[in-house]
Amino acid sequence: MDDLTEHSSRTDEGSQKRARDIERHGINLIPESDRKMSLSQLFWVWFGANVIYVYIIDGALIVGFGLSFWPAMAVVLLGNLFYVLLGLTSVAGSRAGTAMLVVSRAAFGLVGNRVVAFLSWLTAVGWEAVNIVIGTLSLVELVQLTGVNGGAGLKLACLVAIIALTFSVTIFGHAMITLVNRFLSYVLGLGTLVLGIYVVPKIHLGFRPHPLPGISGTGAFLLALLVMTAAPVSWYNCGSDYSRYLPTKTRGSRIAVATALGGFIPSVLITFVGVAASTATDMSNPISGLQHLVPSWFFAVYLAVIVGGTITNNFLNTYSSSMSLLTLGLRMKRYKAVFIDASLGTAMSAYALFVSDFTNSFINFLNLMVLWLAPWCGVYLADAWLRRGRYEAPALHTVGGRYWYTKGWNVPAIAWLAIGGLAASLFSANAEWQGPFVNSLGGGDLSIFVGLFVAGLGYYATQRNRVDRELTA
Repeated sequence: MDDLTEHSSRTDEGSQKRARDIERHGINLIPESDRKMSLSQLFWVWFGANVIYVYIIDGALIVGFGLSFWPAMAVVLLGNLFYVLLGLTSVAGSRAGTAMLVVSRAAFGLVGNRVVAFLSWLTAVGWEAVNIVIGTLSLVELVQLTGVNGGAGLKLACLVAIIALTFSVTIFGHAMITLVNRFLSYVLGLGTLVLGIYVVPKIHLGFRPHPLPGISGTGAFLLALLVMTAAPVSWYNCGSDYSRYLPTKTRGSRIAVATALGGFIPSVLITFVGVAASTATDMSNPISGLQHLVPSWFFAVYLAVIVGGTITNNFLNTYSSSMSLLTLGLRMKRYKAVFIDASLGTAMSAYALFVSDFTNSFINFLNLMVLWLAPWCGVYLADAWLRRGRYEAPALHTVGGRYWYTKGWNVPAIAWLAIGGLAASLFSANAEWQGPFVNSLGGGDLSIFVGLFVAGLGYYATQRNRVDRELTA
């Protein structure tokens, strides 16, 4: 065995050993001695979290907006380039050695940052519940294909199974998520590859879908771009949660590339399959639509892939949700914060499954939450650029320290977050809210882009001198 193989073997054995132990770190500074993560492991964390059926649905949606194959694929590529920003937000993980919402204290102040920590927690725990519902319903359908029809009892059993798989892994923490996501990346990726083998040969490049009523060609393109951009944006508040175990001296460009490619590759490939399927058959119901394109035996296999994808995606939602909860100021072990999330996520999921089918309305509400994420990312990236990635890590946890500002608030940062969110809302075409400028865009939506640039450029212009003084003090 050569040196490279021996090194790889030792790394894998060390990762497995760490995965068996419950993670003892929360939002504290990770000591250099504990930073054993590799860039390839970071890649697989994000790859596994993004081998999900949602991208098939996204492909069907953007064709449903009226886009033919080539414009749809242009949107897929453009929208997923926003994973580059996720990569950039992740660089601070190794520099500051702590979670994403702790790093953002440098911009918002220790107290002011609680506003975004609360919004982050609310968004993450909400998506936990949505993924649990989707995973449960997919598992129910998979079991029913075997001839079992247990009604509410079957639904309850599937709910318990999804919850157990999701939260048992998350309780162990970062190392376990890293290990399991890599393994499931292979399994889920193989299943999706086989799906592509069945679907792509049936592609109809000349297919011309009917445009949506009242939506112009430009509006349809912008709506489709929003759908594709929303996926990477939804991760912006948790990038450093997974890169904080990288050694401090890891090159920032490599962190950004490993993170961005981990999300970009599966998203583009799976959405391509969804677009291809939509040119070949009616995908208004993505589940039944796929049944017309694949053998019945493989459809059952792919239902299992759907279930697995919702679970791997939820590992990250749940883990980052617990990080946000700790950043709010709860003094407890990280795994105990996971129990809080598990209780709330389970209650919300059970209500959706057994009491009231509010899933679609709830998803619309969560999509509105993107209106804070894009401005937050604008402020965060502008602040990180001004600092050139230089953070005084202990001060991120210190009352009265460098990032205390005015009684714990950096008022300009909060102001630009609010201004960016307000500006974004004016261009939002969400089902729950129509901005006044949507009609002028032909029914399109520019909310993410407006929120990102207004907040980012505003913060940069008004805080540049202050940050320079802070760094030279």
